[in-house]
Amino acid sequence: MTQPLVADEHSPVTTALTQGNYDAATELAIKQPDLPLARLISHARKLKLAQQPMWMALLHYQKKGKGWESQIDVPHYFLSEQGKTNPQRELEATLAGFFSKTVIKPMRLTASCRFVARRQWLTESLGDLGSLIPNPDCPEFKRYKTFFAADTLTVIFPSAHPNSPSSAFGHTLLRLDKKDQDSELKLLNQSLNFAAEIPEQVSPLLYAVGGITGAFQGRFHILPYHIKLREYGQVDNRDIWEYTLNLSPKQVDWVLTHAYEMLIASFDYYFFRENCSYHLLSLLDVAFPEDRLTDAFQAWVIPVDTIKILEQKQLIRARHFEGSLSNKIKVQQRALTANQVDRVVHGKDLGLPKLSPVKQAMLLDLASDFSRYQRLNSGGSVTRLSKAERRLLKKRAKIPLVTEDVEVQRPKYSPDQGHGTSRIGVMYSENQGVAQYQLQFRPAYHDFLDPSTGYGDNTAIDFGSVTLASNEHGDVFLKEFVVLDIQSVEPRDRFFKPVSWRTRIAFNKGRQDKATRFELLGGAGLAYRASKYEPLGFVFAETSLIRDRDLDEKTTITGKLRSGVLWEPLSGIRLKTGLKFERDFLNSEEIWTAEIKASISLAKNWALTLGLEASGLELDHLETDPELGIRFYF
Repeated sequence: MTQPLVADEHSPVTTALTQGNYDAATELAIKQPDLPLARLISHARKLKLAQQPMWMALLHYQKKGKGWESQIDVPHYFLSEQGKTNPQRELEATLAGFFSKTVIKPMRLTASCRFVARRQWLTESLGDLGSLIPNPDCPEFKRYKTFFAADTLTVIFPSAHPNSPSSAFGHTLLRLDKKDQDSELKLLNQSLNFAAEIPEQVSPLLYAVGGITGAFQGRFHILPYHIKLREYGQVDNRDIWEYTLNLSPKQVDWVLTHAYEMLIASFDYYFFRENCSYHLLSLLDVAFPEDRLTDAFQAWVIPVDTIKILEQKQLIRARHFEGSLSNKIKVQQRALTANQVDRVVHGKDLGLPKLSPVKQAMLLDLASDFSRYQRLNSGGSVTRLSKAERRLLKKRAKIPLVTEDVEVQRPKYSPDQGHGTSRIGVMYSENQGVAQYQLQFRPAYHDFLDPSTGYGDNTAIDFGSVTLASNEHGDVFLKEFVVLDIQSVEPRDRFFKPVSWRTRIAFNKGRQDKATRFELLGGAGLAYRASKYEPLGFVFAETSLIRDRDLDEKTTITGKLRSGVLWEPLSGIRLKTGLKFERDFLNSEEIWTAEIKASISLAKNWALTLGLEASGLELDHLETDPELGIRFYF
């Protein structure tokens, strides 16, 4: 006589399963030890499957106090009402769910066909008894696997983009590659991206606050890779690094199967913790359940640090660089005269009849690329050509020459080969002739005097740095706390006219006997550079809201004019000079400040800094203070 899988159709167990009450079905089933469900639960308890690393990875459980809590933040992902914090109850409810044909909204599928990775792992882990778990035909999952047919996974790292708060430190996503594809065919593959879902018309302030406090939901989405590539490389003008992962076919299969489950999950999104890169690693954790990649991050998560973890664990098989559209345009213009470039920039007649076919082709290629750049950066259609582009491409089609794709020179070092994003520094300095010894900790990320290897040299981001100082008497005080300081110094040229900008929120005090000053600063400026390796000059206009109890008007507004030069004359030696004029409008005070600073890279994660800073009420009567320090990055 064939034993029923659960119980007869009128039993309390069957009723509970039909209602989707898997906790009740579990409790009722274990009272009937001969039922297959009861046997599975009993054996799972004996094997302690709920404590196994793979189960913890599949449900994204993390230690919390003496217990566990899943980072997934939607109730419908759990089949037990206690599933978010109770791995054992969730495992048993999952086993019960596999015997139910009920579809619980909003899952759209039965538990067996929705949670395929859970089912596969439990079936394997339960040994001979695993055959008792129903194995239904799941056509949607089969189409999913057939459609992707991925053989290799590639982590995509678009470079840092300071104009976007969520990507100021960079971004990562996953491309799903088929076997033996060339680079062009890979553009047609799909990508898996984790991102925050931001409501429309959210103000920048609410966007920043929501991202810091976890007010937005983050989800995984599948998108054609060429669309993401166009977004990052052409719209955002970000260089892209590709890291092909060294995974076995079995590991790739686990990641893809778990990704299928993740499409209905969502997480509270935090810019500095549970962000795009962290949850990309949490997805990959199912390939390494015994040594989860996310365990390396207990506080904040910087995207490039997740790449470094992959490298440390020898999971990167190959690297590939793809230059942005703007950088490709910069390469193209080098082969043309200044007059020809100006004709493209201003939309003038290109003077093609006077040129050789080769020059005609080069000029039309540049003009069409620049026209595409203008369309994408003015909010135009991502896929539809403009009239100007169509006109240029028709002319180009009449020239029977095939030109090679423009290649942007690959940087000598990739982002993961740069210095650590956190820093500790010690420094000796003087403030108005008074000696100070300083100790600084900066969680993230990079400034203009840090080693440039693996980093762009036009952006500085200081997040959460704390500086303690001690005077000659040994008294220790909090000298500075920087909430956030971002500077984007982008050079302008014939084609591109970016506006450089800066924002800063900080508390500081020059000496122990001074009051703490709060500053909220914003500013914009222009920057120019003759060529890639020449000095970068800039000028800024800034304004600050100041709160300082030492001032007559304790809350005041200041205006600043600031100019300077950034330069790396030799590899590993960076120079920064500046001159600033500041006027306090309410206290009628003016001050000049001049500086010259340098850093010398001693090793990948060590740098020596030295400098002079002078300040005073008149430009020709400035008091000079020296400084000398050493920095360690990790």
